Amino acid sequence: MNRRRTTAPKPVHVETLIAESLGARGDAVMDGPVFTPGLLPGEAAKVEVQGQRGRVLERLTHSPDRVEPFCPVAERCGGCSLQHFEESAYRSWKRHLVVDALHKADVQAEVRSLVDAHGEGRRRLTLHAQRFGAKLVVGFAERAGDKIADITDCPVATPGLRASIPGLRKLAEVATPKKGRIDIHALDCQPGLDISVHGVKEISLALREAGAELAGKFNWTRVTIGDDPLIEFAAPVVKFGDTKVTPSPGGFLQATAEGEAVLASLVDEAVSTLEGKGPFKAADLFAGAGAFALRLARTMPVLAVEGDSGLLRALQRAAQRTPGLKPVDARVRDLALEPITPKELEGYSLVVMDPPRAGAKAQAERLSDSQVPVIVSISCNPSTFARDAAILIEGGYRMGPVTPVDQFKWTGHVESVAVFRRR
Repeated sequence: MNRRRTTAPKPVHVETLIAESLGARGDAVMDGPVFTPGLLPGEAAKVEVQGQRGRVLERLTHSPDRVEPFCPVAERCGGCSLQHFEESAYRSWKRHLVVDALHKADVQAEVRSLVDAHGEGRRRLTLHAQRFGAKLVVGFAERAGDKIADITDCPVATPGLRASIPGLRKLAEVATPKKGRIDIHALDCQPGLDISVHGVKEISLALREAGAELAGKFNWTRVTIGDDPLIEFAAPVVKFGDTKVTPSPGGFLQATAEGEAVLASLVDEAVSTLEGKGPFKAADLFAGAGAFALRLARTMPVLAVEGDSGLLRALQRAAQRTPGLKPVDARVRDLALEPITPKELEGYSLVVMDPPRAGAKAQAERLSDSQVPVIVSISCNPSTFARDAAILIEGGYRMGPVTPVDQFKWTGHVESVAVFRRR
């Protein structure tokens, strides 16, 4: 007989500890190490400890950098982890996430001041909904564990998303089954919000009727349940520069419109430094739905490579429908398993790469052997950004200043951007 092995829960005990620093996710690092959310460096607290996780029972001292969070669920919600941190101190800490990652990777580079790219707020969010008996909970995952922090507002979201949260809660009332959890993705775009629901096992008539009614009331341009288009008043649109793109339901976009604009401007700066008269060609690796590729195509042919076919279809449709663009060669390819080779990049003037959090180790290794004159590296993970930078430098590239960009404000997430030039 096969017996399932169970792991005994780790013992729980209470200690009085002092926060020594903040970890990369914004949790306080205490002796042990114990990672405890909600504390700032220098603060002492009674902490319930289980393994390496801590929970504050009582804060005993207060840092001069502590402020009152502006969101009522900030202490529980996993969406923001640092609303209690005074802004100038927070900005210094976030910039040093990049500085420290580069130092650990033995990469020498200037790190510029942090760019605040919050803009009007986060333009996309994912709400979780689950029933607990007669109670429906709708909100974001809590900071630790799998509970949901129930919300009625999200102060860091765009005004359009905030106005629709009551409607999203009503949609959840109809869509959430008795057992199980659903996810509701919402994107603030034009001419209204794009709503995508996942986890619904059966699309009932009541859900169809509620989706249509709420879409009309809350200005939702499209509602999709799983892969089923429930209603579409008009195609949802985001603009990459002056190119209109209809994103795939629930597809990836930069967190804020301002963040995307800042990153695109840094790519534009790199383009302006290309030497010679051209003609130039660019490759956009991990291209997503085309935030960089479609902008670059205004002036040069572009190879756009992306592993998500839904994102790439959105890019292709936009390229085909937009007059005046240079040719865009869009290819579905998993660059972690099959990176673009130096031979394939012969004749290219510029490469932009913006990989997921795991980084682009295999692709960076191929790029380090290439003769591409200019590479723009963009990353949401300082550690993998620094690792990939070290690979390019080892291959003979010269690294320019690093620009940290903050589009996930009040969290431990930070974008890093640097330009590399072949020596």
